[in-house]
Amino acid sequence: MVKTFYLSNGLKVAMEYMPQYRSVSMGVWVKAGSVNENKQTNGMAHVIEHMLFKGTEKRTARELADAMTEIGGNMDAYTTKEYTCFYTKTLYEHLFYAIDILGDMLSNSKIDENDLKKELGVIAEEIDMYDDSPEDIVHERLQEVIWREHSLGYLISGDKQTVLGFKRQDVLDFMKQYYTADRMTIAISGYFEEARVLEALENCFGGIAPGYKASLLEANAQIAKAKYYPSLYMQHKDVEQVHMIIAFESLDYYDPERYILSVVNSLLGGNVNSRLFQTIREEMGLSYAIYSYGGSYEKGGLFHIYAAVHPNQVRPVLKAVVDIIQKLKKELVSDRELYIVKESVKTDLIISDESTYNRISNYGKSYIHGETIETVEEAAEKIGQVTAEEVRAFVQKHFDLSQMSLSLVGDLKTLPREEMEELWMTYRTEKA
Repeated sequence: MVKTFYLSNGLKVAMEYMPQYRSVSMGVWVKAGSVNENKQTNGMAHVIEHMLFKGTEKRTARELADAMTEIGGNMDAYTTKEYTCFYTKTLYEHLFYAIDILGDMLSNSKIDENDLKKELGVIAEEIDMYDDSPEDIVHERLQEVIWREHSLGYLISGDKQTVLGFKRQDVLDFMKQYYTADRMTIAISGYFEEARVLEALENCFGGIAPGYKASLLEANAQIAKAKYYPSLYMQHKDVEQVHMIIAFESLDYYDPERYILSVVNSLLGGNVNSRLFQTIREEMGLSYAIYSYGGSYEKGGLFHIYAAVHPNQVRPVLKAVVDIIQKLKKELVSDRELYIVKESVKTDLIISDESTYNRISNYGKSYIHGETIETVEEAAEKIGQVTAEEVRAFVQKHFDLSQMSLSLVGDLKTLPREEMEELWMTYRTEKA
């Protein structure tokens, strides 16, 4: 059972005691991501994630690295569009050391000017690495043009020249605004002693500034909903294949239809028996890699269908995807297929829930989005209630071809933009 506590500064803590484990997972979520940035600060949340590993008032960067290795080396962080997470998974006997390290990083980081300058160079190399990857570009640049008027479209890593211009005071100003207790949550799952852990958390995190003490739901409401623009993005890369994404506007994080979305995603491209995989890979032999995935955020969402194909196969794959979508709009899924898909989704949920790290991820993300925690049993029950009629209605509603977006990155020498624009518009004007 998950218990909720609050530190003296208002920082929210979710704790789940699991005596059958010897290990414990812990994460700290900060409601600071690229959606909280503007053009002058884009990339700042990601920079701060890096800088918190570069030394504190009592530990050098090397000492932090040694400490992380000492507790098992499983301490890391990542930045998303909506939050930054710092986490660890370790043995119980190392938990208090891990709490001290994470608390030190989040409370006492030096943000040294010379260290910042060096790390910005490292991050610039990271940005270049992403720019060299068509798999990353095809996804990120499409979001950038679809949400062109909203910070949801910003790249998490930021623009290289903007990032290279950051100064120490810029970092401190961003942290002062966003790295506050009212915008943080801590989740712990595994084997531990509740009273001792709460005392350690208070000692290590209780000194973080409370902030404005607005609820996270109120903080969420301060950002406007993202407007979706149907878009075509094309970029030539000197590679063998074309990486393509077909995208539609989809659900935001809070939408009650999200359980239907999980079923639709699994049915379309979520596994090896999905319609996209079986038709386009197995029957037609047009693509080795093809799958679908959803991306839901507080202020918008997208549904993506990805394929990596030979340039000559772009047109037939696009047609095959549209045909599969059209068939789902017209015909009900059979009882047998729907049963298999729902069981697959529920099985993945339950197996995932057996990891303490996945459990804290569920708790941390729920709290950072201002929601109560939903158990895996509750989610599985709602997935089990999805009907064939709901699946068809969902596809009819959300897979509107007139609103289809397309992204192509790779060998485009034989795919002139004018021809692809014409083809894209042809599908967008077809009757659903």
